[in-house]
Amino acid sequence: MTRTRWLQTVGSAILVLWLAGEQIGLWPSQLLQRLEWISYDQRVNLNLPGDVPADIVIVDIDEASLAEFGQWPWPRDQVAALIERLFQQQQIALLGLDIVFAEQEQNLLAQQWQQLLLQYPQLADQPAPTSGDQRLAAVMQQYPIVSGFYFDRSVTPNLTVANTGQLPAPLPLVTAPSNSASGPQLTDLPLVTAQRYASNLAMLQQQALHGGFFDNPMVDDDGIFRRVPLLQRYQQQLYPSLPLAMLQTLLAMPPVTLETHLAGGLWQLEAVDVGGYRLPTDPHAAVLVPWYGPRGSFTHISAAELLASDLLRPELSGAIVLLGTSAPGLMDLRSTPVGAVFPGVEIHASVLAGLLQLNLLSEPGYAIAITVILLLLLGSLLTWCLPKLPALWLVALCAALLTSYTAANLYAWQQGLLLPLASGLLLIMVLMGWHLALNFWRESQAKQQVTNQFGLYVPPELVNDIVANPEALDLTGQERQLTVLFSDVRGFTSFAENLAPAQLTRVMNQLLSPVTRAIHQHRGTIDKYMGDAVMAFWGAPLADSEHAWHAVQGALAMQRALADSNREFVQQGLPALQMGIGVHTGLMSVGNMGSDFRMAYTVMGDNVNLGSRIEALSKTYGAHILLSADTVAALGARAAELPLRPVDLVRVKGRQAPVQLLELLLNDDQHSIDITRKAWDYYQHGDFAAAKACYEEINNQQLGLLFCRRCTYYLDNPPPKDWDGVFTHLSKA
Repeated sequence: MTRTRWLQTVGSAILVLWLAGEQIGLWPSQLLQRLEWISYDQRVNLNLPGDVPADIVIVDIDEASLAEFGQWPWPRDQVAALIERLFQQQQIALLGLDIVFAEQEQNLLAQQWQQLLLQYPQLADQPAPTSGDQRLAAVMQQYPIVSGFYFDRSVTPNLTVANTGQLPAPLPLVTAPSNSASGPQLTDLPLVTAQRYASNLAMLQQQALHGGFFDNPMVDDDGIFRRVPLLQRYQQQLYPSLPLAMLQTLLAMPPVTLETHLAGGLWQLEAVDVGGYRLPTDPHAAVLVPWYGPRGSFTHISAAELLASDLLRPELSGAIVLLGTSAPGLMDLRSTPVGAVFPGVEIHASVLAGLLQLNLLSEPGYAIAITVILLLLLGSLLTWCLPKLPALWLVALCAALLTSYTAANLYAWQQGLLLPLASGLLLIMVLMGWHLALNFWRESQAKQQVTNQFGLYVPPELVNDIVANPEALDLTGQERQLTVLFSDVRGFTSFAENLAPAQLTRVMNQLLSPVTRAIHQHRGTIDKYMGDAVMAFWGAPLADSEHAWHAVQGALAMQRALADSNREFVQQGLPALQMGIGVHTGLMSVGNMGSDFRMAYTVMGDNVNLGSRIEALSKTYGAHILLSADTVAALGARAAELPLRPVDLVRVKGRQAPVQLLELLLNDDQHSIDITRKAWDYYQHGDFAAAKACYEEINNQQLGLLFCRRCTYYLDNPPPKDWDGVFTHLSKA
């Protein structure tokens, strides 16, 4: 396993194990919890039903009501009058009070009556004026009303805070059959436990049909209301929330049954059953608030309107009513997923609607198991797939998984099942980023390796092409049409024998550096240096359709580079040098070749040997650059752009097939080219006298003298009638 693959696998495993451990509670993460809250809030707003139950109405003690009838608390007589209007005039079915009357009303009339009795004892037989509390208690006795109160969980050391008011009757503890022979005790369940309470006056509470708490001790750490408890425990007794108490009242007070399950030696609460209404809860008896819309989704009617007018409101007839407040000064505004400022009474309305419609999301214990299994499967799949994919396909796969995972989660939501979302999305996105980063690093390492491997003998621009297109690089041995070049400096041995080692090194750098640069500038690959000789080829490692043209241009650039070096040698008091170059095109084997101990990227084959022979013959013919006819043919129409003249048709040592040689002139001497072509034509047709006369006029004395001697010989010793014009070299030249 490569280092990159090892890092990808280990990194993926660490991430999967961290997320899975977080899900089962081994190492809770605030970051992941907040991401989960954000994803939950987004899903809430995406799935708002918009179909708000019309039979649940809020009578709102709003700012207009406070402006009309004064600040809260209102006189109890006025509250009693409002309740009477709701039942007698508007014909509501049930009233829930999201307010508490924990203290006696300061009744000035009653105080004055007591003073009158002191002054006039004879008034003792007269009926005392009725207090506001008595008036409210009398009204509550007549109608179906569920009172409200609140619990307090805080514990203050060395300080005893007295409870106020009277609690309603607690719920009897009933447990459904479970997977254990003996059911749990109340202390076995992790329910919310209250330390004290503030409830209604006894005279008021005793007249209410039922009572429920309206506080929420389960606000998340970010201050947002997402879930509320249906039950709280106080002194080993259970008390319902206001919405649950209203549901019980509507169902004629059925018992509340707790559905429990024994898992890992711990009792877990799974649901609360109220008269056949099965309400799935978490282990703390809490439910997620089933949001129906933003603030104001439920029908709100101002209390001021009802008190000031006898107008009938059709939406109140037969309705379930919650009396509460939305006025900012009364401190009953909450932050929720559907609004930063949301009345607490509307939260109770949402919960009550969810209870009545059984519209509650379920969070069963197996949801964690499902999430952990999905994380393991996703992590394994991505760890196996992502290292094999290019960046575009990697991103496409992760995008598809993100979409599929989100869609499946939303489908489960629609079916009433809440599954964690953030952990799966985080896994996919982090693994995508992790593998992209490591793939990029691996690619950078591969590019650096290519650069290191080829940068010394492949031109930089060719290295860039290889790095940009690595799949085009094939280092295995293969046969390809290439052009090879051999060069050799003539007389370099005698040139160098009088040089000191340090001076020889400097001269070699002065000679080979510009020659190498010339090859690289024309996309050539340096095969090897052999003293002052250079071997290069074109068309590999990357394919080049114009390898012959680039090789010819490289040969001309090498001669120009030598001319520049010669000027420096002359200035240093050294003689000028000459270089012979041979170029040939043909099929060659190219690739990494060598032994188990040393490898080299090189070319081999008969055509490579022929290229070497052609370079050696350049000295024989006095040519700076000799090309084979195969190279000229590979140039195609571009050959006409070059100053070429025929040299000879030869058979080299070790090869039977003849090869046509042509000289590439460094200067475009058209007269010399024309007369050489004429001489060669005479020579090929056996007119040796005319050929000799032409060869005496060409500017290459060495070539001219060679053919003059050859023509003189053939004049004295005519070749046979089947003579093919081929000259056989018996040595490697």
